[in-house]
Amino acid sequence: MELINKPLTEKQKKFSEIYCTYKGVLSNQECAVKAGYAKDSAYARATELLNPKICPHVVKYIHEIEEDVKTKYEISKDSHMAELWRIREEAKNKNQTLVRLRAEELRGKLMGYYVDKKQTLNVNKTLHDLTEEELKQKQIDIENRFSHFIEVKDDAVDKRLEEYQTEKKESRNGKK
Repeated sequence: MELINKPLTEKQKKFSEIYCTYKGVLSNQECAVKAGYAKDSAYARATELLNPKICPHVVKYIHEIEEDVKTKYEISKDSHMAELWRIREEAKNKNQTLVRLRAEELRGKLMGYYVDKKQTLNVNKTLHDLTEEELKQKQIDIENRFSHFIEVKDDAVDKRLEEYQTEKKESRNGKK
């Protein structure tokens, strides 16, 4: 018989259930002690039980428990909507107006009727935040400041600056 298909002992089952229930709350050693393993050897037993090479059947059982929990508590749009409806109706029956309003607001957000919009004003804009006009001006400024490094002839920079100013005037005249 393959080890992965070997039946679990009562202690192994108990350890697996405690481990899944108290994961992150109790240490592996504490889970082993709660499952009935001797305190002196609990650390070693827990390490063995969680090692897929030594106890693959225990690890498999732990994964099965975790999958069941995941499935049981899985949330979908429909289940979430139904739960909010239940809360709303319960609050309505108990005359809890604020709870009812909050549940209704959350149902609306779930359906996309509300959009949380936040705007952050930041003086230090990144290149991604600049408009095309601001980017062109920045390019011209860089070319003016560093023309001696990037081998841009002064007349090329002047020509770009003229083109930019002409575009700007035309766009202003077109808007008026």
